[in-house]
Amino acid sequence: MTAIIILNWNGAQDTIECIDSICQIEDDYFCTIVDNGSEDDSVESIIQHLSRKGILHSIVERGGEQPSTVSNHEFIVYKNGVNMGFAKGNNEAIRLISKFRPDTYLLLNNDTIVEKDFLHSLTQFSKDHPEYKVLTPLIFYYYDKERIWNAGGKLSCGMRQYFYNNKRVGDIIEKGHIDSTFITGCAMYFTSDLLLDDGGIFTEDFFFGEEDFNFCIKMKKKGVKMACVLDSIIYHKVNASTKNIAMGKYYIHHLNRFIDIKKSYGWPFFILWSIPNSIYAALA
Repeated sequence: MTAIIILNWNGAQDTIECIDSICQIEDDYFCTIVDNGSEDDSVESIIQHLSRKGILHSIVERGGEQPSTVSNHEFIVYKNGVNMGFAKGNNEAIRLISKFRPDTYLLLNNDTIVEKDFLHSLTQFSKDHPEYKVLTPLIFYYYDKERIWNAGGKLSCGMRQYFYNNKRVGDIIEKGHIDSTFITGCAMYFTSDLLLDDGGIFTEDFFFGEEDFNFCIKMKKKGVKMACVLDSIIYHKVNASTKNIAMGKYYIHHLNRFIDIKKSYGWPFFILWSIPNSIYAALA
C-alpha cells in the first residue's frame, strides 16, 4: 500500500480538488492530509467535504490519541496546530503513519490534480524496476494541460534543471521513463527503505524550500536511482501552494541554496559557485 501525504496551509479549495482526484484511484493507498497550522477555516472545510462525500476519514490531533490501524482509501486529517514548514511537516506525517508499514510513500502538493491511473503506473514501474528507489510522474501545468512543467531533472554544478520544461509531450524522445538526479518535492514517490534514522525523509535545516534539492544531492552521492515515469500523469497549479507566502520567499530560496551548497560540497566548490550565483540572486 502507498501512503500519500499532502500538506495544507490556508489552501482548502486546492486541497479539496486534489482529494477528489485522488478518490478516483483504484490502487491501494491511504492519504494523510497534514494541516500545517492554517489560519483560516481549512480544517473545517476539508472535514466537511470528506463527510459530505462519504469518504472514509479520521481526525488526529497532534499529541492526541493516534489511530492503531488504517483502511484502504482512508483519509487521515492530521492537525499539526502550528506551521512546521515543508520538511518538518512531511517528516511529522511520515513518523505518524510509518507504523502502518506502507510499502511506498508519495509526497504530493495540495495544488495538484492527478490522473486516476497515475499511482498504478508508479507502483507498476517500481515493481518492475526495484532498483529505482525514487520516482515522479510526468507533471503538466494545470492551466495549460498540453505544456510540461517537469519531467524529472538533473543536478549539475550546484544547480538543478527540469527536463522538458515548457515543452509538449511530443517533444519527449525517451520511452517509458527518464533517468533523473533531481526529483521535485511536488510529487515524490519513494520506497520505505530510504527513511532516515529519525524516521523522516528530509533534513529539517530548512523551513521552506531547498528540501528536495538537498534530498537529491544525498541520493546522487549514495548512487540511488531515480526516474520520471512518463505514463504517470498529474497537473500542477504552479505556485498556488505558496501564493500566501510573501515575496521574501525568493530571498529565502536563494539563502537556503547558498547554505545547502556550502554544507553539501565544501568551501572550495562553494567559493567558485557563489560568485556567479551571487550576481544571479541579486538580479532575481
